[in-house]
Formats: sequence, C-alpha cells, structure tokens
Amino acid sequence: MLHGDPTEIWKEVPVKSFFDLSVSERSRLARQQKLVMVWSVLASFSYALIWYWLPATDSFIQAQYGFSPFQVGILISTFGGAFIVTNFMWGHLNDVYWPYRVVTVGLIVAGASTFIYPLLTGFTQMILIRVIEGVFNGAAWSGLVKTIQLWFPIEKRSRNLGIMIAVYSWAISVDLAVGGIVSASYGWEYWARVVGIVGIVVGAFTFFAAKPYGPLVGLPHIDWGDVAPTKKTSFLARSSALFRYRWMILAILSGVVVIGGANVISGFWFSDLITMQSLPPSQLELLATSWGVAQGILILIFGPLSDRMKRRVIFVKIGMLGGFLSFLGIVLLTVIHNVNIAIVWFVTISTGIPFLIAGPIFALLADRYGVQLVGMASGYFEGFGTGGGAFLFPLIVGGLASVSGSTTAWGVLAAIVFVIAIAWMFQREYTVGRSLVDASTLKVEKEMKEKEFEMS
Repeated sequence: MLHGDPTEIWKEVPVKSFFDLSVSERSRLARQQKLVMVWSVLASFSYALIWYWLPATDSFIQAQYGFSPFQVGILISTFGGAFIVTNFMWGHLNDVYWPYRVVTVGLIVAGASTFIYPLLTGFTQMILIRVIEGVFNGAAWSGLVKTIQLWFPIEKRSRNLGIMIAVYSWAISVDLAVGGIVSASYGWEYWARVVGIVGIVVGAFTFFAAKPYGPLVGLPHIDWGDVAPTKKTSFLARSSALFRYRWMILAILSGVVVIGGANVISGFWFSDLITMQSLPPSQLELLATSWGVAQGILILIFGPLSDRMKRRVIFVKIGMLGGFLSFLGIVLLTVIHNVNIAIVWFVTISTGIPFLIAGPIFALLADRYGVQLVGMASGYFEGFGTGGGAFLFPLIVGGLASVSGSTTAWGVLAAIVFVIAIAWMFQREYTVGRSLVDASTLKVEKEMKEKEFEMS
C-alpha cells in the first residue's frame, strides 16, 4: 500500500508551484478542485447525519424499547466517547496513509453500522454498535479537512473549509427536523436506514472523488508552500511537534467553546427558556432553527473574510469574546425573567458567534503545521477540543444547575469561556503565507517557515 510522502513515492513526477503549471494542468486542477468541493459537501453532510441521527430519533427508540432517560443518554454519549478517544489516531492515519482511504473506510463502516441498527434487539448490542459508529465516523473529519487543504492554495482555504463546515452545521438541523418527521410517519428504523445508505454511498464515492495527490489524477506534485515542523512520520514525533507550539493548545481550547457551547445551548438553554422566559414551544422550535441557520451564515461570511484579510487570529479572538458576552447575557436572563422577546432572541442567536472561527481555525492549523500534519492537528482539535467540550460543558451545566441553580451553572460556564478568550487576546497575528506566487517567492517563504521551526 502506498503511503507516506508522495514526493518520495513518485520521485520522477515534478513538483510545481501553481504558476509553473501549464494551461492544461491548471484546467485539470480546476476540475479536480470542483470535484473535491462537491465531495466535501456530501461527506460533511453524511458525517453530520450519522452523528446526530440517534438524538433526532431517541424519543421513538425510548418508547419502543422502554429505555430509561439514563439509558438513552448512554446511547447518545457512547458515540461521543468513542469519537473522542480515537480521533487523534485517525488524524495520524489520514496524514500517513492518505485521507481518501481512511475516510472511505470510516464512512462505509459507520454507515453500515447505522443501517443495521434497527436489527438490534438489546441495549448491550446497541451500545456496541454505537461505539463502532463513533470510532469510524471519527475517521472522516480530519480527512475532510486535510483533503481540502491539499487541493487548495492558502489564499482560499478558510473559504472552502467554511463552505464544508456550514453544510455540516445545517445538516444537523436537517437531521433533527427531518429525522423526527420521518420517524413519526414511518418509524425511526426508516430514518436509520436512509442515513446508513447515505453514509455507505458517500463513503464509496470518496475513494474515487477524493484522491489527495496530483500524481493520482494525472497532475504533478503541487507545492502550496506548506512546511511542517517535523519530517518524521512516527505518531509520537508528530504529536510532540504539534504540542511544541502554543497553537495546538489554543485551538483545542477554542474548540471546547464552540461545540461545548452549542451542546449546552441545545441541551439545556432551550428548555430553560420555557420556564424562565415563558417562551411557547412553537416559538422555541423557530428559535432553535434560526440559531442553527445563523451559525452556518456566520461561517460562510467569516471564512472568505479571513482569506481576504490574510488574518486568522483576529477572527478567533472575535469568536471567543463574542462567546463570552453571549453567555454573560444568558446569565442575566436567568436572573431577569419575562424580558422582551427580541432580547431573548438576540442573546440566544448570539451564542452561535463562536462558530465564525470554523474556517479560520482549521486554516490556522495548516498555516502553522503544514498540510503534512494538518490531519493529526485536526484530529486533536476534534477529539480533545470539540469532543471534550461536548463532554465537559453539559456535565458542568447539568451538575451545577441541579445543585446550585441555573444562574451559577451558566455563570461558571461564562467564566471558563472568559479565561479562554483572555488566553487568545494575548496572541499576536502572524503572517499568513502565500501559495499563488512565483516559484522563487514561494521558496523564500518556505525557507522563512523552516527558519521559524529551526529546521534550517
């Protein structure tokens, strides 16, 4: 099996900058880029469907099998737990064994696991299959992030990553809305099979559409100017290189805020609004949908803006500060009841502000660690950052709310987000590299990055 550095495998194939490509090569590259974008949209959509199909149908499963709320919670959280503890491994495999293979296996196995779920008859069986779902669905994300950045120049990465992540965000809303409707009309088993088939089909499509390197599609090696802090391929050496610099820790902390915050808003805040602000359930459904749509819009706006301004850090600062202020607003709403409905909407929608970092933060990981290590970096970000936030924030809010009340719970959460925001405020903006320059300029910029990593 071919793996590792493609320039070592195909030594006879030339390495070219974008400006060295011939007219026909540029045309071929443009077609491949379009294919990769179509694939990334389908793959991120499938990835989200597999992750959230059970939360969308859990009430129907609970009623059919007589599960307790605790058992349903275990079914949901088992997926996340398996995802967290294996994501960094998948990131490494995506870097070394190439993402199109890893993502293909991940989506097909996760899709097949979802498809057979209706055939299961016991709680233990369901737990086992949820573990398999979580482990293999986790293979997809770091491969998605890496593949897009392999095919696109630095100047367009945040924008294209933003498109993929916005689709992921909206797919969650589709899963929750359509999954419930389909389950009510035809049974939850029908929706599980639909989601499973989507995963299998998109997984198979991945193998043919998401080839990661030029020689696999009749192109030369394309040099976008990426430099990694290490050329070693071992898991420990690469992990050490990632955590040698502050950006990995900071990125993980920002991921905790984004997905951890989203989980507690959807899991606790919407239900709190019914009791604290007397919000009718019908309006709550509209608010929840608007909240999800707004996240995708923010991602689509700030991804291209990050590329255009050649800035990453400032947008993460805005996202983290906005997250703190929105959670502070929630704390106030737990104290002041029956306020104007427009204020409730404004505060709730604003909790999605951290999502604007989606494009910039993954582009930052490639800026700092190169496409060579961005798979593993994304794996750590997803596992410890977004996965860790999805695990910790609900525990904090749920645990403190039952003991000390909602105001204390949300206050502690706001304080945590404040500390993370402050950590980002002290970070200076760095110079974002360029891909769309002539070969000599590209060489100079790569030498500067190597000097920064003390590799020269």
